[in-house]
Amino acid sequence: MPHVISEPELRPLDLGGLLARGAAAGFFAGMGFLLANMWFAVSQGMPGISPLYAMSTVFHASDVPVANPTEAILGLTVHIALSLGFGMGFALLLVPLLRKVPALVIGALAYGLALYVLNFQILGRTVFEFFTNPQGPDQLFEALVHPLIFGLLLVPFFLGRPFERTRRAEPQPTATATGGTTPGTSNRPGPMEP
Repeated sequence: MPHVISEPELRPLDLGGLLARGAAAGFFAGMGFLLANMWFAVSQGMPGISPLYAMSTVFHASDVPVANPTEAILGLTVHIALSLGFGMGFALLLVPLLRKVPALVIGALAYGLALYVLNFQILGRTVFEFFTNPQGPDQLFEALVHPLIFGLLLVPFFLGRPFERTRRAEPQPTATATGGTTPGTSNRPGPMEP
């Protein structure tokens, strides 16, 4: 079974590495999430780009999306920025605590569900009202896609055998001309380390 990257007995906590993996994971999971939303929009008879219009309302805090190309670019930018942030948040908040793969998967599902509750049920009812509007995103679909797509796509970025701490090699005794051994000398050619 694969190891989780944050195993402290094998690797010290590397915040830079966690943030980098979190950003990559967030970008990847965000693109999967966006594709799922685009597919759903098309299946409901809407343009595939309509989720980007909806995401642009986050930038403007507006009640209704505006369908024009600049709003789609703005929506994509907002979506990527949020995906990166959510991925890094997962890496910093949960990955160091989740040491086994099943725990990481359950944590990712819970994180995705928590994102849905925060984004749609809390912020959607207070700041971004389009997200709870009956004309807005489908709530059941969003409640499923947040944990099952975004959450689970974060997991592979935190699997793998962590690097073990490198140990300084103990000097090995070598034979001398008189048949004895001299500690700390090497029998390999080339310069010696101090």
